[in-house]
Amino acid sequence: RRGSSTLSIASSRMLRAALRGVSGTIGGRAAAPVARACGAARQAAFGAQFQRREMSGKVFVVCCNPVGESFSNAIAESCAKGLVAGGNEVRSINLYKMPQEVGGGEFSPIVSLKERKEYFNENEQSALTQDGHVKYIVESLRWSDSLVLIYPTWWFNIPAILKGFFDRCFVPGVGFRYDKVAQKRMTGLTNIKKVGVLTSYGFTKEEVDKAGDAGQLMISGGMTMLFAEKCEVVWKALYGMQGTQPMEVRTQFLQEVEDMYKKW
Repeated sequence: RRGSSTLSIASSRMLRAALRGVSGTIGGRAAAPVARACGAARQAAFGAQFQRREMSGKVFVVCCNPVGESFSNAIAESCAKGLVAGGNEVRSINLYKMPQEVGGGEFSPIVSLKERKEYFNENEQSALTQDGHVKYIVESLRWSDSLVLIYPTWWFNIPAILKGFFDRCFVPGVGFRYDKVAQKRMTGLTNIKKVGVLTSYGFTKEEVDKAGDAGQLMISGGMTMLFAEKCEVVWKALYGMQGTQPMEVRTQFLQEVEDMYKKW
């Protein structure tokens, strides 16, 4: 069997809700019943590993938006659908709703006092073996050959939970290591050769350019030092979502994402 990613009726309703925005209502009615109905679909979309016989790549997709019917989650589904159609093996998670098999619940972005004290104990940090979320994420980072980050840009930066993802999981021994002989920092995740970013902005591109995009600067700049030497960063964004943006614009963006990641 070549494998597939099935979008259920509930998932389709979630998509329509995302296209309308994240105001919490659908057609004037509360969106909560739809969010509950989509629970199983979201878990399947973000927790499952999609497989095909002939794999062209291993992709770790990380989404971070707490609202189930958000546009970010719709983007994640389009991305995963495209990747599977392109013959890739996919691991996909939402940091706000981790897979049940690794504990479920939200990923904690907080670096504890204990973690900070153990920070430079390469590969011996307790979180790598005692925290189910961290353990699964690190294993997935080491397993993959590309990473896709999906998030809404808030205050011209990444969400705090994604910052915590970097702080807690890209620790010495994982994201980098320090070569005491050479007296320099060495790349830890040379297996990751490509990074994709799918994000949305409330402001227009002109406004974002004027204010500065801290998230893009961090990911396209500093974070690439942790990956393969010639790691490619592919950025795709939708701007102006706080305005009266036509639904057709969002629908087209989702289709572009699916088509783009089919060729990943």
